[in-house]
Amino acid sequence: MPFPDKSFDAIICGCAYCTFPNKADAAREFARVLCPGGRVGLSDLTRGPALPKELDSLLAWIACIADAQPVDTYADYLRSAAFELEKVELHDEALTEMVQQIRMKLLSAEVLVGLKKLALPNVDFTSAKQMAQSTLSVIQQRQLGYAVLIAVQAGTLD
Repeated sequence: MPFPDKSFDAIICGCAYCTFPNKADAAREFARVLCPGGRVGLSDLTRGPALPKELDSLLAWIACIADAQPVDTYADYLRSAAFELEKVELHDEALTEMVQQIRMKLLSAEVLVGLKKLALPNVDFTSAKQMAQSTLSVIQQRQLGYAVLIAVQAGTLD
């Protein structure tokens, strides 16, 4: 990051860590730019070891699913950068709610297209709905989730 060492008291990384190509380097950069006692708050998608093929595709990369990691792996990245975990919270219900909202929006768009009130050429509603259903199923199987992690630089816990 283009900041001097010890520039910040806190870092918030929301729904982006899973997109970083080198997560270990990113965690070390968090530590470098934090002041002593600094904290990092990370929220992101989590995943189990194996997802269905349709959720491990190019579209899954775009949707930030494909390179999401298990929550324990995120914790390990932070620990390896000299952070101590203060809190880990699982919020899979928030992800379930988001997928349900996407399903409703897909249904609304499909109805509007059918009524000729909206033109969306080349949109494959069947595939989109199948992907949303697969995502919901994988969340229910606890293979896809959402977590919040809060960590402090090692040796500085209150």
